[in-house]
Amino acid sequence: MTLLYYYFRTLLGCLIYRKSFRRTAFHDGKMMYKNYKGDDKKGIFQVFRELDVLCRYWKCFPDSYFRFAHFKKEYDDIELIKTYVPQGAYARYCVNSDPKYQILIDDKILYHDVMTRYGLPVPERFFSFSYGMFKANGREISDEEVDRILSEITDPQFFIKRNMCGEGSGVFLVKRKEDGFYTSKGVKITAKTIRANCSHSQYLFERQVIQHPVMAQFNPSSVNTCRIITFHNKAIACGARFGRSGSFIDNAAKGGLVVSVDMETGLLGAYGLREYDATKYYEHPDSHVAFKGVAVPHWKEMVAAVEKTCRMLPYYSSVGFDVACTPNGPVIIEINTGTGASAPQMGKDRGIADLFLKG
Repeated sequence: MTLLYYYFRTLLGCLIYRKSFRRTAFHDGKMMYKNYKGDDKKGIFQVFRELDVLCRYWKCFPDSYFRFAHFKKEYDDIELIKTYVPQGAYARYCVNSDPKYQILIDDKILYHDVMTRYGLPVPERFFSFSYGMFKANGREISDEEVDRILSEITDPQFFIKRNMCGEGSGVFLVKRKEDGFYTSKGVKITAKTIRANCSHSQYLFERQVIQHPVMAQFNPSSVNTCRIITFHNKAIACGARFGRSGSFIDNAAKGGLVVSVDMETGLLGAYGLREYDATKYYEHPDSHVAFKGVAVPHWKEMVAAVEKTCRMLPYYSSVGFDVACTPNGPVIIEINTGTGASAPQMGKDRGIADLFLKG
């Protein structure tokens, strides 16, 4: 069976790269199926047959089968299931002809410089720290200038982001106290402590984006963003991401939810999904605000900003934009090469395969 081929290939990859099998899509899918207690679950032999069909169709392990709970009996049309693009298949669509340009967006410091030069909306940066050097506005600044900048920040909190990280990792929220800003571990942020703790890496120090009230109503503790995926420099699909109560990260890999967004109208779909969770969430589980029909503010401007960026940086087959919506318009938080195909397909009644096949 083709399914067994990909299973053993995954095992071999784990041995070669010393990766735990527990961190693979095979393991996550198996555990999701095993732990699902509903009486609408397909039998194991039917699941194997469908997985084998999808493996042959997509020429990779179809992690989408489990991400979207296609093992439930309501998904009785294998042709419909085929419309959901697995991550392994999407990786073939997003391969760039010249990978040297990936650094422009993978490197968050360089990305911010490039986007600012082109006049594209990005979060405000106070300064960056790169291997012993502080920089702001394209020039090196002294430790005294860093401390002055910190003393003049009036916001109650701001973000520190490690360069070249993804999936919500390497992001730290620091909060104001009476005499300055402190990390969650009680370290006061000064030029001296930055040098002591960040000397072997690169970090950005950014103002927190203030999101539009429409997006904040679902979960105010996180900056809830839209993951817009592009193909051939066009925005083709979007999933709105919402964090959980108390978390400042909206990433689905960190427990957040994703709701589909209609590309024509900017309206949220009826329900959201979480990573490897068969439950359909028709409202946010913490705030209990319903998703269906809520309009993403500044939607047309958001799509226009994404497609303008693609014209300015026309080097990528398919990437994922994380865009926040503020009262004043969209802000592009970051662009992701090799982005996942799952978020733009979450909460959809049909996958996005046709958008790639037509492209």
